Amino acid sequence: MKSLTEYQPPRYPTNLLQKDWSKRKLHYRSERLDYIRKVHNVEVFPDDVWLVTLPKCGTTWMQELLWLVMNDFDFETAKSEHLEVRSPYMEFDYMINNDLENCFKPIEQLKRPRLIKTHLSLPLLPQQIWDKKPKVVYVARNIKDATVSEYYHARNVGAAVDKSLDEYVREEIEGTQLHDPFLHITEFYALRHEPWLFYTSFERMKLDLRQVITDVCNFLGKSIDEETMEKMLKHLSFEEMKKNPKTNHIWEFNQVRAKHGVSQTPQEFNFIRKGQMNAYREELSPEMINKIDMWVEENLKDLNVSLNELLLLNSGQK
Repeated sequence: MKSLTEYQPPRYPTNLLQKDWSKRKLHYRSERLDYIRKVHNVEVFPDDVWLVTLPKCGTTWMQELLWLVMNDFDFETAKSEHLEVRSPYMEFDYMINNDLENCFKPIEQLKRPRLIKTHLSLPLLPQQIWDKKPKVVYVARNIKDATVSEYYHARNVGAAVDKSLDEYVREEIEGTQLHDPFLHITEFYALRHEPWLFYTSFERMKLDLRQVITDVCNFLGKSIDEETMEKMLKHLSFEEMKKNPKTNHIWEFNQVRAKHGVSQTPQEFNFIRKGQMNAYREELSPEMINKIDMWVEENLKDLNVSLNELLLLNSGQK
């Protein structure tokens, strides 16, 4: 496991959330501290759309949805160009090339309005996001399902190959994580009523994708007719997304596997694998299910919020 160092940014988003930021612990990879310092001053444009999630939270699903809405439902381009080229993952270039000078070229060279994906928490985002307040979309997911999904993703890039699923989850629960999942979600949840933020969940997308598409269109000031809606529902269906080579991160996977000297043979698991709610209960041992349930319950109790609230699953909740 890569070593993590406690990190204090030059500034916190005190204009967005009134809390004691001095107690907010942040960690980043020891070998990438120069990078995260540089992120702080990344240029942000008012017409940007930033997609923020923890890993494996329906990010790709929402990213494809957003790109299509922002680009007049151009399905032909969506089917011919890799999603991660159309909408870069900000942290990816430095992860692969370790080039501080050019690491933001993929987002700097992107045609505006830009759609940029990141997994960074609120206080680690470019500070101009806090001030300029471009459109931000946040997707939460049941932390238990996301943690299980991360295991299979790690195996695909040559990590965690010597660990069982239970062992991986235990380490995630007991160790120091790159991003505290509970604070990552709850800080954006606290901002969910801000006009520049669209907050939703993987579970809401599973339960009513049509409504989420409608809500995203409204958020971005776009209209959609019924014929286009039907095309969107088909294109974004689990079956279509799973078999679509342009949404399975093949472009990124090939670079990651090459960097780590992993065979370029087909991935052990498809990037879009199950796409189910509460699938963790089918895959973890009873002991680990109990452990992860307690882990989530205890952390959210301290934050005075329930998992259903964070996932927008409470009846009548906005």
